[in-house]
Amino acid sequence: MRHTRLQGRASCWLLGGIGCLGLMIIGVLILFFGGRALVNTFGRPIEEVVSKAQVVVPKQRAVYDALQRYAAENRGKYPQSLKQLAPKYVPEDPTRPIRFPDGTEVQLVYKPPKPDAAPDTVILEHKPPIKSTMSLFGQKVDMEFTYQVQLNGEIYQQQVIIDPQGNKQTQRQRFRR
Repeated sequence: MRHTRLQGRASCWLLGGIGCLGLMIIGVLILFFGGRALVNTFGRPIEEVVSKAQVVVPKQRAVYDALQRYAAENRGKYPQSLKQLAPKYVPEDPTRPIRFPDGTEVQLVYKPPKPDAAPDTVILEHKPPIKSTMSLFGQKVDMEFTYQVQLNGEIYQQQVIIDPQGNKQTQRQRFRR
């Protein structure tokens, strides 16, 4: 009898192990396919925005540096237009549109600062915003991103999220890339 009992316990452990292995395989499949769905939902739209930011922000930094050099050589006065920077401070006209591989364009917009402007005054941004759309639980959510350069050189990302009902939520945070 003892021998029969050991076989019963062993088979119980064997069946339990197979059951656990089956659950683990199902869990891995859920993670794999669920992960792909998350990448398609969140990853691609964010990746598009990041790739465009990697083009816009360095150009904004270069133009900001040129603005600072111009002001240093002109007793603290900033130019009235970005066209005044080329070719002495930047190699090409900074007002030319920036074209992305998907065919969309943005253009740098300069707001000459007043002599008494606060350091957090936005002097350089781009128009139109970089747009992206993601689908959450079957509902479309639009996002608009604008990168802004302040007089003190800090760059901020302004994000506007528009829900399916048209409600807008705006966030602004320092950009650190």
